[in-house]
Amino acid sequence: MQDFPDYTAVKLIGQGAFGSVYKAVPKNEPSKTVAIKVEPYNADSQLEYELKIYKKLQDVDGFPHIYDYRRQGKNHMVVMDYLGPTLGELFEFCGNRFSLKTTLLIAVQVILRIEMLHEAGYVHRDIKPDNFLVGTGRDKNRIFMIDLGLAKSYIDPVTNEHVTYKTNSCFTGTYRFSSVRNHRGIEQSRRDDLESIGYMLLFFLKGRLPWQGLTGATRSVRAKQIYEMKKRIPLDELCSDCPREFYLYMKYCKRLGYDEKPNYELLRRLFVSLYARKNFDDYVYDWTIVVKIKNQLSKETQLSRLRTIHEEDKVHTHTRVKSPKDTTTR
Repeated sequence: MQDFPDYTAVKLIGQGAFGSVYKAVPKNEPSKTVAIKVEPYNADSQLEYELKIYKKLQDVDGFPHIYDYRRQGKNHMVVMDYLGPTLGELFEFCGNRFSLKTTLLIAVQVILRIEMLHEAGYVHRDIKPDNFLVGTGRDKNRIFMIDLGLAKSYIDPVTNEHVTYKTNSCFTGTYRFSSVRNHRGIEQSRRDDLESIGYMLLFFLKGRLPWQGLTGATRSVRAKQIYEMKKRIPLDELCSDCPREFYLYMKYCKRLGYDEKPNYELLRRLFVSLYARKNFDDYVYDWTIVVKIKNQLSKETQLSRLRTIHEEDKVHTHTRVKSPKDTTTR
């Protein structure tokens, strides 16, 4: 386990190509829990860059708060809010599908998060379920956006205007959820984040996307297969068996210009209005319901076991042989 000067590491909660994330407790505040992200200090490290973006969003709901940053030997570390599971983990926990109500609740929050990131001057460029986490405690119903290491400014630092259109950019992101234009090598802008959010929402609601499970021999072959399917599939087919609002969302995103500012409020209203029309009267997510059901089943299982033990004990009591001292000799 990693050793930190002012923190006690509880467990390793994540590990990837760039570094590791630990659940930890401050030694001077044992009632508090934090997450510590550690990366090797080298020229390719993204942590300092990511920290710069997080600092711009410190007063914005839905982004983790940064408590500390320091060099430690050959590594550098960032101490931030400890959050709950990712939407990807919760999706699996709920049987690999979310209800319409939960998908709509997620949609409204995720669109708000991406609007705030865009307002700060960055595009995320890697929208996927694992980059959104739920909070803990009082924030258990709040969705947080994380992993800003691949984010990129879309504002030219010299002209202070939108960066120019390019068609020779390298692919950045996750094939399953990336925009069609990203596959084609077009520089990503705000519209691409929104298109990726649309794919993620459809994935949540339908349980899978049409290009999942393609069996190309190599990663590059599979990437090409995904791109070909994405660009060919009609939107009405992609959004089949879903409320029309999802089709309208995708159509809007596909028609956005490269440097056009999206109407985030319009997109949120699509899903807020649908939520109201469906008469959903609470803000309870699927995973909360599943936890209650599993807890209830666990209690019933325990009660059943106790009943079985009790019945077995009664049978044993009625059939046991009397001891010699209880036997009367006539």
